[in-house]
Order: sequence, then C-alpha cells, then structure tokens
Amino acid sequence: MYVDRMDLTAGLGGTRGLEDVAIGLGNKRKEAGGFLGQSVARSYAYPNKFTVLGQWSSVEDAWAFGAHAVLPPLIDGITGLATVQLLRFEGYDSVIETDGASSLISEARFEQFADWTLSSISKASGYFQSRQELFALQQTHNPGFVAARLYRSAGIPTKFLMHMIFRDKVAAQAGGTAPELREFVSSHPASNYAIVSPSIEAYSIVHRL
Repeated sequence: MYVDRMDLTAGLGGTRGLEDVAIGLGNKRKEAGGFLGQSVARSYAYPNKFTVLGQWSSVEDAWAFGAHAVLPPLIDGITGLATVQLLRFEGYDSVIETDGASSLISEARFEQFADWTLSSISKASGYFQSRQELFALQQTHNPGFVAARLYRSAGIPTKFLMHMIFRDKVAAQAGGTAPELREFVSSHPASNYAIVSPSIEAYSIVHRL
C-alpha cells in the first residue's frame, strides 16, 4: 500500500474552509482508480493545521490522480482571511500494520504521528522489530488501542512515519501507564535508532473516508 501525507495550514478564519477542502479532496479521490481511503486530522498543537492521509493501491494510482491537479481549484474556494499553505506532501510505503478490534476504527477520534529519521540504514532491522513489539504491547495492554502503522518513505530509506490510532485522547494517555509499555520504552530509547528524537504530534480526527 502507498500512502501520501499532506500537511496544510490556513490563516486566521480559514480553518473551516480548509477542513471542507480536505473532505472535498477525499470525495474527488473516491472517483480515482486504486484509491483505498482517506483520513483528515486536525492538530491539537496547531489548531489551523490539518493533515490528510490518503491510501492507494500503488504509487502509480496516486500519481495518476495527481495529474488532474484537483487541489488548487479546491483551495481557491476558500474565502475570508485564509491563506492556505502546503507544508508537506510526502509519499510512503506501508511496512507494518497492526490492528485491534476492527469495529473501533469508525469510532476512533485520536491519532498520533511520529516522524523518525534513523541514524543509518543499518538500524532499520532493529527498528522494525522494536516497532512490531511496541504495537503488540499496545494491542495487548491498552484497551483504547485501535491500530498502528509504520510507513517508510518511498524514496528516503532512513525516514519513517509511525502512525498510532486510539479511541480517544484519554485512552492514548492511559495506555502509556501500563508497566509493560513503560518498561519497553525505558529499554528501547530513541537513541538506539536515531540521533535526534522523533517529532511527535497529536491530532483529532475530523473525517474518515
């Protein structure tokens, strides 16, 4: 599976318009071949920032849709004090997928992204194994766990996006208190894999397609 990630911001007064744009993009994508789904999330840290995560059967399907240049006309529809900026547009391959109860995905309202850059490609094997263990521990010891994904940059072999999905913000915070998870984090510090600690950001889901 190929995943593309778009980070968008709107100026003062434009957040509702930007949310509508992100949802409209998903509706357009539904008409494209190879489109599997999309989530739209709003950052808790930056209220005017939205992240759109699209899922595709292949990179070729995503590129074919992108050739239609749908985004600019949608953005042009935002009025008022909004100034829309595209902060990020990146593509990834999905390498690990761990799911809890499938019935929870439609109710999940909290997601967390962690951007990792490994110190070297030789760290990848150990990093993969550690993420599999972490996801399994979340699945076992956190009742609010819904799903976890690890995406690898489609073009930069040391760059990863860790994507965690929880029922809500409270559940995500409570899961970290389990002794098994605390022990894992203590014995697997970020410095084992990366020079710089991952950038972690929390989001509220506003639409899932």
